[in-house]
Amino acid sequence: MTSNIAMLLACGAVFALPAQAAQDGCPPGSYSVVVSPDHATLSILFDKFHLNGAGAASAAVATVSTLCRIEHPLTLPANMSLGVYKVDYRGFAKLGANEQASLEVRYALSPHGNAQGRVFRRKVKGAHDGDYVFSENIGAGQMKRVGCGAGAKLDMTIGMALTAGGESMASLDTSDGAGAAVVYHLNLKKCDT
Repeated sequence: MTSNIAMLLACGAVFALPAQAAQDGCPPGSYSVVVSPDHATLSILFDKFHLNGAGAASAAVATVSTLCRIEHPLTLPANMSLGVYKVDYRGFAKLGANEQASLEVRYALSPHGNAQGRVFRRKVKGAHDGDYVFSENIGAGQMKRVGCGAGAKLDMTIGMALTAGGESMASLDTSDGAGAAVVYHLNLKKCDT
């Protein structure tokens, strides 16, 4: 666990998010990855991906952050490639005026985990008290497809920062838990033979 946190702190240098103390946002067993039977979606559900403000005893504004790194192997049907055309991000934030939560997600589909991928950034600004949903549409040719006999995996690093005080909080999951925090919308395509 200590080495995971050290690795996450080292990865923090790639994020533009302000941070004073990075936490491990997805320790082992705190998230699940579900691929639909038709390979149309890959959903990630978190149990503990949240940040709290400075605490009820203090109204001082502070910045806290959390990082999560997920590598998930993708099993594709024979003679098929896989691409991503849309990603949905769902969460909850309770923010006072002049407070904000920042989300940054870096991800790639790759055979070896070293392909260049995409970066998605958004902010939720206070005053806000409720769920938030962001969608990212990916145009044709903007992200490399994987598969066609090669191994594939999803490589993802998520960073969240909360600049707030009091009882403010932000999470990467909805308040009612009704939907997955991150949903990749996928399409399969036959490989050229």
